[in-house]
Amino acid sequence: MLRAVSYNIHSGRDLWWRKRLHQMADTLKELNPDIVGLQEVHQNSKYGYQASFLAEQLQYQLAFAPSIPIGNGHYGNALLSKYPLKHAKTVTLPAKREQRTVLQAAFDWNGKSVSVWVTHCSLNQVSRIAQLHFLAEQIAGANKTPLLLMGDFNAANVSFSPALHDSARICNQEMKHTLPAFRRRLDYIFASDHWTIQDYTLAQVNWSDHVPVIVDACLK
Repeated sequence: MLRAVSYNIHSGRDLWWRKRLHQMADTLKELNPDIVGLQEVHQNSKYGYQASFLAEQLQYQLAFAPSIPIGNGHYGNALLSKYPLKHAKTVTLPAKREQRTVLQAAFDWNGKSVSVWVTHCSLNQVSRIAQLHFLAEQIAGANKTPLLLMGDFNAANVSFSPALHDSARICNQEMKHTLPAFRRRLDYIFASDHWTIQDYTLAQVNWSDHVPVIVDACLK
């Protein structure tokens, strides 16, 4: 069983902008995931090297995808993994204003190469629609290895069907809110046909404005 977590950490702060990075680390330790996709994470001297801190706390491998330059570093997406990461790269998404990216990486699990992508789409609807189309093209052009795509898509009813399946919908949990204060579902974990989704849950913690999305899956 592989456990994947997607978590928008809101720059390591809660809804009231209080620092919560240490509590986030503790929560992730308790969840004991195999991989963690992070959004809104800093790697810079101004706000801290948050991706590195979480990776060190969990003793996981780290890949970081810079989106926006800040100070002497960046802000963007990250992937934490129990397993050595390979072929990690940052792919730029189309955007009118604030730059967005998708982190694409792979790791070996149960004797197979598994691909995992982490992204954060724009609030701007025109940019977001272009990004979703771009991601669909990327998925269509990907090799046929098992794929998990996770992140904050900033929209309801996102679909990459039939290429990828919505884990929450498979488990009849699509009505649960991942941005609880605003009663919205923005965060998803999508899986290719290679996976059987065993469970989908949300961690009910308030360290960020989003809650962690947790999926347990097995390769068929």
